[in-house]
Amino acid sequence: MTISHSRSKILFISTFPPVKCGIASFTQDLTASIAPGLNEDFSISICALDKKDTGHPYPLPVSMVMDSYNLTSCIETANKINKDPHIELVCIEHEFGLYGGNLGEFLLGFLALLEKPFIVRFHTVLPAPGEQRLKLVQKITLLADKIIVMTSNSARLLTADYQLDPRKIIIIPHGTPSNSKIGASDLKLKYDLIHNQVLTTFGLLSPNKGIEKGILAMKEISEKIPQAIYIVLGLTHPNLLQQEGEQYRNYLQQLIDDNNLQNNVRLVNEYVATPILMEYLALTDIYLFTSKDPDQAVSGTFIYAMSAGCPIISNSFALAKEMLDEHTGIIIEPGQEHALAENAIYLLQNKTVRIQMGHHASLKTKDTAWKKVAANHLELFDKILQKPVVKTELTDVLISRF
Repeated sequence: MTISHSRSKILFISTFPPVKCGIASFTQDLTASIAPGLNEDFSISICALDKKDTGHPYPLPVSMVMDSYNLTSCIETANKINKDPHIELVCIEHEFGLYGGNLGEFLLGFLALLEKPFIVRFHTVLPAPGEQRLKLVQKITLLADKIIVMTSNSARLLTADYQLDPRKIIIIPHGTPSNSKIGASDLKLKYDLIHNQVLTTFGLLSPNKGIEKGILAMKEISEKIPQAIYIVLGLTHPNLLQQEGEQYRNYLQQLIDDNNLQNNVRLVNEYVATPILMEYLALTDIYLFTSKDPDQAVSGTFIYAMSAGCPIISNSFALAKEMLDEHTGIIIEPGQEHALAENAIYLLQNKTVRIQMGHHASLKTKDTAWKKVAANHLELFDKILQKPVVKTELTDVLISRF
């Protein structure tokens, strides 16, 4: 950083570990990557999004907690941030389900009161928005100093479908960790997979992940390649777990049992640390992405797999269309387990094609290393901190509403 203010803080507003969700992990990885690049006058602080009575034992750098489903908590937190002279910049992670009110509009009340410069990162950008979503995104953008998105498609949607000023938008990709330094053969031995060809999916489980299609495809794959095994790595999503327990996981296990796939599908009910995850990806022969949402803007699991050099077979969705081509992966239409099986069998039987595809996938993510992503953020922070803060007429209007 080139700016120098005594004990200045950059505050991130996000879910954060020990909460188990993709955005919490993303923020932890991002802030850990940014921190070494800050000069000694700056530090990272976190405002964790959580209900105040959950009792999550937050360690530093979490300095405050906001119940984003409680408007009073949002207002109190905005005032607390305004009164802290050391907070220079606020970075807000946005997902519509993270905030209370209609389409998460409580965030707007919080932003309208905020007197510090702030950046908002949209993790989801949906096409063809309804009027309420359109106006909410437009108001957030007008208040923000900058909007970050992680893909070119999201930037295009914001300018085309939301009529946003492209000068307000910056693309910084989802970061990726370092690959495992242990070879695939040693890792397969470590995880008792030495005789297997491995297909992998990871992430928090829920019905929209479409894991059942991967399991059904394994029936056809295992007939041709008996040593093939599908590793499904991840806990059930905590929100789903709260609503219905392990109903979805039990359904998947029943599907495995009904199709006699006990030797060909392994459900690993763990939330593993990143180094272990990268070991699983290093030993993976094919990565399967079976998510059902065609408008999903970004996926950390998808980018991690590409960066680790995994050839990918993916359902058609926004990020796959942007990142995959004939050199880097295979796109199929959702629900087509026969097409999934057919392509998996082809890749498993053609090692040269498989390895080349993984190599090209890894090359395409060369700019996503967390160190590079952190450098992009530091450059953006410098630019924003050098601008004077201007209170707009729109801010007054929004404050009067809340």
